[in-house]
Amino acid sequence: MNYLKISGQLVCKMAMLLAFMFAACSETNSGNNVAGGTVEETGVYALAGRVGDVYPKLLKVADPSGEPTDTAKYEGSVFAEKGSIIIVYELDSLTLDTTGRFFKDTVDNDSGRFEFKEMNLRSPYVLIGEHAYPSDARNKRGTVVYTYYNYSAIVDLRNVQTVNVNTLTTMKAPLLQKYFAEGKSFAEAGKMAEREILESFGIYEDLGTFEEMPENGSELDFVNELSQLDELNVRHYVETMGVVLSFMSPKEFSKSKVMERYYLNSMKMIGYEIGYLAHRDSLGRCTESRENEASMVKGRIGDIAVVCRSGKWAMGFKAVEHTKGSMTDNRDGKTYKTVTYNFGGTSQTWMAENLDFTDTASLSVDSSLRANLSGSIYCYREPYLDNDEEGCGVYGHEYLWRAAMNIGDDDIKSYSISAQGDLLLVSKKCMDAIRNRSLLPGDSAEAVEDSCGAILYGENDSEGNSSRTWTWNYSDFITPSNQNSYQGICPDGWRIPTLEDWLTLLQNLGEQYGVDYGNVVMVLYDEAATGFGLNSIAKILGVEIDHVIVQSFSFYNYFVMADASYYTAEFFNMWKKFSGFNLSYPDRWHVLLYKYNNPEMRQSSLADPYTSAAVRCIKN
Repeated sequence: MNYLKISGQLVCKMAMLLAFMFAACSETNSGNNVAGGTVEETGVYALAGRVGDVYPKLLKVADPSGEPTDTAKYEGSVFAEKGSIIIVYELDSLTLDTTGRFFKDTVDNDSGRFEFKEMNLRSPYVLIGEHAYPSDARNKRGTVVYTYYNYSAIVDLRNVQTVNVNTLTTMKAPLLQKYFAEGKSFAEAGKMAEREILESFGIYEDLGTFEEMPENGSELDFVNELSQLDELNVRHYVETMGVVLSFMSPKEFSKSKVMERYYLNSMKMIGYEIGYLAHRDSLGRCTESRENEASMVKGRIGDIAVVCRSGKWAMGFKAVEHTKGSMTDNRDGKTYKTVTYNFGGTSQTWMAENLDFTDTASLSVDSSLRANLSGSIYCYREPYLDNDEEGCGVYGHEYLWRAAMNIGDDDIKSYSISAQGDLLLVSKKCMDAIRNRSLLPGDSAEAVEDSCGAILYGENDSEGNSSRTWTWNYSDFITPSNQNSYQGICPDGWRIPTLEDWLTLLQNLGEQYGVDYGNVVMVLYDEAATGFGLNSIAKILGVEIDHVIVQSFSFYNYFVMADASYYTAEFFNMWKKFSGFNLSYPDRWHVLLYKYNNPEMRQSSLADPYTSAAVRCIKN
């Protein structure tokens, strides 16, 4: 029987920065190319390849110390070590059983590459079998002890130029032999084996041949990574970091190419993990007929909401009717996404991004706003993180309440109320002391304590509680007649939303999803479902070129409201812990609108006008 000869010079390329999984190096062939080789009559074959698992680089998260959690995998590859022995077994062309003939080669490099320049074979089918690595140990006779690995691949040398031997090819080999023994052709048996393996991970498309992963990386790199993961670890990761990364702002990762690659790789991996869990939890295949169907997969502790989108299960919720748009702030030229809802008998148009206005120079007419913004704008960030610039330009900015409402310091009058009900105006000096949390220049600690201490703090009662409370004259600025048109820092045609605006949004969304208004907040994080575009917040650090650290994350968001005495809307209290991502948690974990959550516990403070929050404007 005549066979094809595959021969040529092995040409290797350096790994690129992204360091995705490379298949074995390509061969340079000459002569009449047929099925990847040169027609010969001798039955002599050449074979080149690489042994070992490879994963997408920048997929593993480093721990807070800056060290990767798994150095080998984090670096993108686990190759056969230098000195490993590669064995190629000849297979019977009718049964794929080994014939007893085999060839050996030794890896002489650090990338797991091997090369057989000549193998005289009677069959084109071979098993690239176990490879052994010589350890430092020796037996009693002084012979080197080898450590054996179970990577393998079965290939038809007539159709293969290069071979990548990895975990997926190892999983494929026995299935290929099974289907071949049932009478399928070698090619058909291989496709059936690959399809069965991919479907076991919830993947239903053809991603290419396992043995021929392209040199510049492929989707199979991610499947190869998935094949190494324990199911419980997948559930835990998706439930924690998977949720956070899925609903963070992509802008957070645009600060460097390393962070951007980490984000894109991670998001793709999370997609594969969700598909895997959907398969494990018997959700069935996401098809066109099931588009926008919602379901759940199990996390390690809680449940995770998923939805069928574009042929794949994705983390998130069913989409409700909404219209996306945009608006441009004429003051500084910045453009914001917007979203309009028409349900519940009402229509609302919201900014779908936090306000990011900081350009006081553009306020040529509104001098009062320019003055009120001075020293009142901060990067929107996780409150307990270091006070740096990480959140600027990503989550918009946060503003002191009085600046967001365009109320000057001199216009705010606060009062100290004694236990006997006596009302005492707090002087500007004392207001500045509490606002700045520091002494005014020229004032000693004793002077401030003497002049302001009793007013600010009063004397504690027998139970240690302060004998004074405070109030301030918000009613001079916000009245029932103007709170629904209070522009504040918002652009022309837009205004600061009220408590009723937020409740209308949440109650209407709750009706769409069949849950209480307090439970529905999570859907605001799923931009594809609602268009609102809330983001979780995290601190992202880049260490050197290869390490990415994600730490101190949460879903805490808080916004200015025009209702002065109840001026903040909080979504997810930062100190609360949650598991999973769905709509079934108690509302106290999700939303705090002060007016409807034990208002008697919401005691006014001298610091109220100087507490900062983000701004989401609503259209007039």
